[in-house]
Order: sequence, then C-alpha cells, then structure tokens
Amino acid sequence: MAVSLLMQYQILAVLLTLLLFNTSASAVTHRLDYLFTATTKNSGLPSVVAVAIIDGVQIEYYDGNTKEVILRQDWIENVLEPKAWTTHVEDAIEQHNKMERALKRTMMQFNHTKGIHTYQRWGGCEVSEEGSKVYWNDAYDGNYFIKYDDKNQTWTATMEKASFFTRKWEASRWFKEFIRTIFQDECIKLLKKYSPNVTQILERKVPPEVRLFQKKADHSAGSGVTCHVTGFYPREVEVTWLRDGQGPLEEGVWSGEVLPNMDGTYQVRKTLTVSPEEQKRHRYTCQVDHASLGENIEKEWVPETGLHPGLLAGVVLGVPVLIAVIAGLVIWKKRQAGANQPDYKPAHGTDQSEVSSNSSNSS
Repeated sequence: MAVSLLMQYQILAVLLTLLLFNTSASAVTHRLDYLFTATTKNSGLPSVVAVAIIDGVQIEYYDGNTKEVILRQDWIENVLEPKAWTTHVEDAIEQHNKMERALKRTMMQFNHTKGIHTYQRWGGCEVSEEGSKVYWNDAYDGNYFIKYDDKNQTWTATMEKASFFTRKWEASRWFKEFIRTIFQDECIKLLKKYSPNVTQILERKVPPEVRLFQKKADHSAGSGVTCHVTGFYPREVEVTWLRDGQGPLEEGVWSGEVLPNMDGTYQVRKTLTVSPEEQKRHRYTCQVDHASLGENIEKEWVPETGLHPGLLAGVVLGVPVLIAVIAGLVIWKKRQAGANQPDYKPAHGTDQSEVSSNSSNSS
C-alpha cells in the first residue's frame, strides 16, 4: 500500500526526533531545534518539510505543500498570541522559500541536474543558567556544507562550493539582521514560552501495553515469540525474558531498538526463540520494568499450535526517498569534525555575478 505524503513527512518528523535526541535535556538547560529539509521535486515528498523540537519533544511540523505550520501540541494555541502566531507562520514560509533557492543554487554549483538531492538546515537556540546561545548548520546531500559562528556572526564554508553562500551572506546586512531576529530573538522568546509546558510532558509517566506474538522461527524447528511493549513514556524501559522465573535470558534472544510512536510514546520488541523440547520443559515469561509501573508486568507465553503472522516492524517505510533523507541526516551527523567529503563534479564556470545580491533573494 502506498504511503501518503502526509504520512511520509509525519514519519520523517518522528525519525528525526529519534535521531537528534536520544536523551532528554537537563532540568536547567532547554533547547529549541528547527530542521528544514528541501528535496528535489522527483522525490515524492513535499519540496520542503520541517520539524520543531524542544528538549526532544516535537511541537510542530511544517507542511511544504500547503505552507502551513501544523501543531503537534495543543497547548501552543494558548501560549502564543494570534499576532505572534501569524508572524511565526510567515517566518516559516520565508524559510521555505530560502531552502528551495538554496537547494537549486547548490545543485547548480555542483552541476547536479539529475537524481534526488537534499539541502538541510539545522538551527536553533539553547537557554541555560549560564546564558543563551544559537547555532546553525547547513548540509547538502547529508554532508556538512556551512557552519555559523554565533559569537562573531560569521559563516564558515566546509566545502569550497559553499563559499558562494558565505560571501553573499557576509556582505548582506539585511540577512545578518534576519538571522539575529529569527535565531537570537524569536527562537529564544519561543523557547522560554514553551519550555514550562514541555517540562510537564517530559515529567509525565505513561504505562506500557504488553502483548506476545508467536511465529515459527526461520530455519529452525522451534518457535519464536515476540514481546511487544508499546505506548510507554519516558523512553527508558527494561524488557527481559525469564525461564521458570529466572533470568534474564540472553541465549536465543533478539532485542530491537526503542522506537518512537506517532503520539510521542515509545515501543520496543524482544524476541525469544526456543526449541519444541525446551517449550515443553520450561515456562517462559516476558517481564517489563518501567518508571510508570508500581510493579513489573509479567506475561507468560502459552505456546500455540496455530501460529500468528509475524509482528509488524516498529516503523514501516515504503518510500525509498524517505530512507534516503534519513540516511542523509545520519551521514551528516557522522561526518562532523573533518570527515572525508565525496568528490563532486565541479560546475562549469559558474559566474558569481549571475546571482543577484538583492536582500529579498538571500538564502
């Protein structure tokens, strides 16, 4: 079944949250992150998709098709005044336009006319007891492209081709003022307004649901049973298999990653494979320990003769380009601090004078 565009970028937003934040921010430090991703039109995704995340909690995402900011937290409507919200949406649309131009111009620099390409901007602000700071990094096709120095309000090109942008931005007083307004004023203002509500979300405790699914193990005469634990918050959870009340078992046990659900909770699965002989001789139980529980949940496995279909994967991605966008972010994060960049075919004699210096076209 085809995955709708709406579902595609909702999945993208969830996975980006997982990639960017594996742990919650400390009680005295809060940060607001914006991640814009512009993708070529042949990708099947909206031309621009964006997410806003505070301390690992997604608060909104941007729909590049309708040019709307869509809330993921209802309480935001009661925090922002209507005029401030209108300005917020206008800023998002402006960023949309800048991202499309940045992708187009970067592709020209590298002489890329075919294939799927991405331009990503990851920026935001952080507030702590020691003060505040802002940050901003750009990437092209998953590789660091430009880094911003908040203290000196300057940009550093991490690829030679990126100098095209840095020279232009350095020369634009309007663009520097725009960055100061967006990242130093608006971002910090929003973070201070939102963080008390986000703290309540981070402090909540939601108990898990636990189910067992049995299926015939591959290349084995035994059976596999999966303990699927879902709907819990916070993220930390301990799932173990016990044999006759003793454990945890390690042999024959496969552990999946803790994955995010669309509602902000998490899920994980742990699969046990045992032979028919062992099934008859022992009793097997899945035990779940979580901060929301007064006592551990224990689900005993009763082997069945009629086997169930395998458990669906935690997040199913049916669109190759979506995986490509996620992979791009992973590569980007891994190639920090001087990693080797791939060889790109140079553009043929791009004339810098062809690009207008008009401030309204700054990217």
